[in-house]
Amino acid sequence: MSELITYKVTFRETADEWVFQYRENDGVIHSFYNLKGKRVLKLFENRQFPGTKHEIEDWTQYKKVVTIELILEDYSFDAFWIKYNLKVKKEKAEIAWKKLDFVDTIKCFNQISKYDEFLAKTGQAKAHLVSWLNQKRYNDEY
Repeated sequence: MSELITYKVTFRETADEWVFQYRENDGVIHSFYNLKGKRVLKLFENRQFPGTKHEIEDWTQYKKVVTIELILEDYSFDAFWIKYNLKVKKEKAEIAWKKLDFVDTIKCFNQISKYDEFLAKTGQAKAHLVSWLNQKRYNDEY
């Protein structure tokens, strides 16, 4: 299987967030995820959907409207296990992790530092990772 190149696009005005993944070998789109926002239909209506890596890179000319980031983060369970840093019930946590879709996986990575800050402020104990995942606590507002 081809390696994927991942770009995250954030709209400055609305804070909409999209993730585009392209195959490294030919630059053609592999997947698209709407993390947050409702502007997706306009993208299709105006025939502006970036179907290739070169088309998404052309979007960099719109710096006043969007921010485009090349995402190099490893979104594997093992990477998150290390980042979560509570080494309890690994097997059950990995089963819960495998049930997540890509959007929820990204949410987990984005929320972990906010969760840790919340725990430091409140003095609460950190939930076991399996509980945190099964209860979808990555959707909480910390």
